[in-house]
Amino acid sequence: MMHLSISEILLISQKEKKARSVTFDPKRTVIQGKNHTGKSCLIKSIYRTFGAEVTLHPKFKAANATTLVKFSIAGLQYQILRDDNQYAIFDGNGQFIRKFTSVSKQLGPYLSNLFNFRPLFQNKKNEYVTPTPAILFLPYYVDQDKSWMKSWSAFKSLEQFKDYRNQSIRYHSGLRANEYYQTRKELAQYLQAIEELDKEQKVTNKILSQVKDKLGQAEFNMDVEDFKEEIKELLVESDKLKQKEETLKHTLLEFYNIKAIIESQLEIIKRAILENHKDLSFASEELEAMVDCPVCGAHYENSFTERFAIANDEQRSKDLMIELSKELEVINGKIAEENNKLLKTTAEVERIEAILSQKKGAIVFKDIIEHSGKKQVKELFQERVDMLIAQIKDNAIKKDDLQKTLKALEDRKRTANITEKFQDYLTLYLKKLDVQTLSRDDYKTLQTKIEERETGSALPRALIAYYYSFFNLMRDFSTTTFCPLLIDAPNQGDQDIKHIDDIMKFINENQPKDTQMILGISEDFGVNFNCKVELLTEPYSLLNEQQYDAVLSEMQPKLEKLWFSV
Repeated sequence: MMHLSISEILLISQKEKKARSVTFDPKRTVIQGKNHTGKSCLIKSIYRTFGAEVTLHPKFKAANATTLVKFSIAGLQYQILRDDNQYAIFDGNGQFIRKFTSVSKQLGPYLSNLFNFRPLFQNKKNEYVTPTPAILFLPYYVDQDKSWMKSWSAFKSLEQFKDYRNQSIRYHSGLRANEYYQTRKELAQYLQAIEELDKEQKVTNKILSQVKDKLGQAEFNMDVEDFKEEIKELLVESDKLKQKEETLKHTLLEFYNIKAIIESQLEIIKRAILENHKDLSFASEELEAMVDCPVCGAHYENSFTERFAIANDEQRSKDLMIELSKELEVINGKIAEENNKLLKTTAEVERIEAILSQKKGAIVFKDIIEHSGKKQVKELFQERVDMLIAQIKDNAIKKDDLQKTLKALEDRKRTANITEKFQDYLTLYLKKLDVQTLSRDDYKTLQTKIEERETGSALPRALIAYYYSFFNLMRDFSTTTFCPLLIDAPNQGDQDIKHIDDIMKFINENQPKDTQMILGISEDFGVNFNCKVELLTEPYSLLNEQQYDAVLSEMQPKLEKLWFSV
């Protein structure tokens, strides 16, 4: 099993000009501080940097801290940077590897490959997808705010996956290993392939049946050369019609230009009549010798100017308006006539194109019959049907093999063994933590909710026993990377002195072998944890001004890579 080891976290608020760096021991580090000194915010920031969302204290959230976590996995060094909702991965030397702007679509799949985290969870849309980093880190984080009242609840947005608790338990306990999900994914691909091949086989069989009927009845006596000659004549006729079509379009354009000019002249006459001789004089002076067509932009000589100059009284203007109206009527008639010609020509072009398509198709089909023969056509389709049947059989064999593999991966003996191990661990740990009210019958399955079976001050102790049982179960059976254990504020539920002592000694003495732990406590109650201690003393000030320049110097080049990389 691979292990994730976290060596350092750097936090910086450029808004407040404050920062902090904390290094972690490979085995155990204690973060110790009174309430409001920031130990929970520090611990929350570790897995939050990997994209697992947590609930932050409003004051710390307002600082808008950027975080960088240095870690190693399988002997390789990495660094991960989070700035708001952007992420970047660097190697151990700080060389930029990749930028991410989405957790579910980008960062999650990347970490999935890095951590050998390969389950497929069903989401609210009934799709099977790789779950987010929150699911990866969920059993390793005991949160101060939620985990001492309810198991499997440390992160936000977990409900995006259906029955996320049971899905997580089955995966992390080893009941369903990576191989199970990969086998199920492969099986789904074969089932889909069989379905598609089956559909194609039915369609091909139908076509084969139709081909047999048609080839058995049809006689093909057509002369291909005669067809080709007809096509040649049709192509010539089509070309002529297309030329005619272009000429008609050009003529129509000219007529529309003339119509536009007459209509503009009529508009001026109407205004002139309404505004009497003063407006007539103005219009006459303002008109230019050349007129631009409003439709095509062409220039035309304005002979209308001379005619309008003669119309120096209202009656003559009316006469001119009547004359122009007649000209407009004539040009409208010509437009209608040319439009009719164009429609007929276009229809004729389309008719010939349709005939051409039919005749070309006939020749193609004729050629197929002549070159392949009726028997060969049937054989062609029959070969396809036979090939599809063979592919369906091959896929069905592979499907059966995968179903057997999947059944073996859910072997009852293996499930019973894992469940029994869980019960053994939990029974032992409950005794060590002086939880007397729970019996083995209360936790027959891994899905047992301890919070529904215990109350009062015994509940936090029972949950510690449950979490440690799962830590060991993952070490024994899980196929994904084992991550650091983050335990925050274990002194919960108004414990008496004896039980506080039991809790601290239990945490100190029962850490699973070859694991890393980061423990957040307000005081050690005289227990020597024999490890590195990061002491926090300043209320409401996890970050400080003294470390700002040093942290900024290290993080600035990485921030620039994040901001300016595409």
